[in-house]
Amino acid sequence: MPPIDPGLVAVALIFGLPIVAVLTSHQQKMAAIIHGRNQGQNPAEIDALRHEVNELKQLVHQQTIVTDNLTQLVAKSTLNVSVGTAKMTDHTSTLNR
Repeated sequence: MPPIDPGLVAVALIFGLPIVAVLTSHQQKMAAIIHGRNQGQNPAEIDALRHEVNELKQLVHQQTIVTDNLTQLVAKSTLNVSVGTAKMTDHTSTLNR
């Protein structure tokens, strides 16, 4: 086994220990936040939020259907206008003869 360089060990300790301490502190803080969040939740509030999300989903679905219907109506009216214009052009050309 090769000898361990004491300078390398010193550098590893100088930079390694503070990094480990910071990461450990961060992990402890995050665990406290997560545990505190789970303990402080009110089941009635969660149910109310779920109900509100479901209402918003239904509203989005209804608006999507209305938008699709309007798009179809616009497409049909555009088609009718272009067909009507073509018919008018045919009639005017026969009148000019």
